[in-house]
Amino acid sequence: MALHASGEITRAIEASRRAIELSPEYAEAHAYLGNTLVARKRQFADGLKALKLATTFAPKDAAILYTCGWCHEYVANALERNHRSPQMMNETAPTLYASARKYLFRALDAGPDDQLRGDIEDMLDVIADATGEPWENDSQDL
Repeated sequence: MALHASGEITRAIEASRRAIELSPEYAEAHAYLGNTLVARKRQFADGLKALKLATTFAPKDAAILYTCGWCHEYVANALERNHRSPQMMNETAPTLYASARKYLFRALDAGPDDQLRGDIEDMLDVIADATGEPWENDSQDL
């Protein structure tokens, strides 16, 4: 995180990959890697794959679930706007929005603090605006 904060993104990514080599189930390292690959490097496929692994290793971590949902929404939005990624995506924007919702509902179910709950609800509002599907009182199968 210190490398990231100082703007050394490539070195921070390398450090997270090294942490994963040393501890393959280190969920936070997978989450950092995924988030950074999506948001900073636009390597959408690799980033989402790393985030999915993070949620596998920390299935009830609200922050990781939120990050995974946020990144799915980010990629869906980019695809809708025809923004290019260095990697091909097999998923469509509607599929990614649906995945984002599922991860965000899982994050709510995990019992986040009030700040994170507000962020999750804000992101669900963004997805509702993008898809036309309201989320309040949604009874999705988590």
